[in-house]
Amino acid sequence: ACSDELFIPLNIAAIPDTLVESHLFGHRRGAFTGADKEREGAFRAATGGTLLLDEIGELPLHIQPKLLRALENREITPLGSDLPEHVNTRVLAATHRDLETMVRDGSFRQDLYMRLNMFTVRVPTLRERKDDIPLLAEHLLHRHCKAVGKLINGIDNKAMSYLTGYGWTRGNVRELSNAIERAVILCDGEQLQVDDLPYDIVDVERSQHSLDLRTAIKKFEYGHINAVLESVNGNREMAADVLGISVATLYRHLSRFEPNHASV
Repeated sequence: ACSDELFIPLNIAAIPDTLVESHLFGHRRGAFTGADKEREGAFRAATGGTLLLDEIGELPLHIQPKLLRALENREITPLGSDLPEHVNTRVLAATHRDLETMVRDGSFRQDLYMRLNMFTVRVPTLRERKDDIPLLAEHLLHRHCKAVGKLINGIDNKAMSYLTGYGWTRGNVRELSNAIERAVILCDGEQLQVDDLPYDIVDVERSQHSLDLRTAIKKFEYGHINAVLESVNGNREMAADVLGISVATLYRHLSRFEPNHASV
């Protein structure tokens, strides 16, 4: 895609189920109660460019065949219209949900999943790409400084070491962004300092430095096993294969860390 092409993001999770179809395909005036003017819809608005369907796993089941038709035939039918319209829109889809599991339990259509799964890009969790944290943190610092009207020149080296050393339990950039935003609000100097960071980041990291060897090894095992489980979407058979242990051994490890974790 060219940098000057139109790019329209649409967060499915942020739209009420009753309005998703209208937001995607548009509607004619008077198509339903409250439709006092025509809506173009994201597919038509992004014609010639790219439409990002964020949180595609939240798409209502009854809209899924209509999206499949739009992808396969490049045709949409706005609400209140009898005539299909051609669209030339590149579509990207993103989700944090396990779509394969949703297909198995019937909440996501298999044919739509196969169509969307033509080319998959897995975005590693933040704790899997800690080398990216300094650049991300600096970028987020500038963004939040601009938003609150502060001038902060950078992040202190010690504070940055806490950010890169933290486990980032949710594993996403939003968690880092929230931490930086809070630090920016509290900061009254020229650089972000350790004291500006959220307590959980600082306290966890400080406690890790004082761990005895046995506890440190146990914490590493727990973190590594959880990271592998997340990378295979919770499939314990695949996780055991990646770890080079039996499934029974994996369950024993999990029950040692969290007794309830080992239940099937």
